[in-house]
Amino acid sequence: MLHFVPEAGKAVAEMRRVVRPGGVVAATVWDHLGGMPGMRMMVDTVAVLSDGGRQLRARYCTQPMMQPGEMKRTFVEQGLRDVTETQLMIRMDYQNFDDYWAPIAAGEGPLGKYVATLDPEERVRTDDAMRDAYEAGRPDGPRSFANVAWACRGIVA
Repeated sequence: MLHFVPEAGKAVAEMRRVVRPGGVVAATVWDHLGGMPGMRMMVDTVAVLSDGGRQLRARYCTQPMMQPGEMKRTFVEQGLRDVTETQLMIRMDYQNFDDYWAPIAAGEGPLGKYVATLDPEERVRTDDAMRDAYEAGRPDGPRSFANVAWACRGIVA
């Protein structure tokens, strides 16, 4: 959630404040810029289609706490000790394009909220472009995307 908080440093400071000495503060944030190819496929595709898509990509890919070392620096700056940062990787598997696209098309998450704002013509163009991107010249079917999150933990002094 830290990448959705306007002042992430203050959020980390508050987590530190409410945890007893010796307790652990931890957070995990998806790497939208370079670690989520399935979602980047969408934001890069819509960026080609419209100004609104370019704005979405700029917001989505530059949220706080997603750059290497950024969360760790923030944890240290907020007085946590023995701070470590690592990457976690999971695979997101989809049976077909509809399995991938249905949650986004239904308005889920920040990408779905963007899709919900499209007028009918833009929506058709986006749906078609996304299907083309997902299929990548192959028949529709299963796809698997490796996704990376940054994880950070520190101890309250």
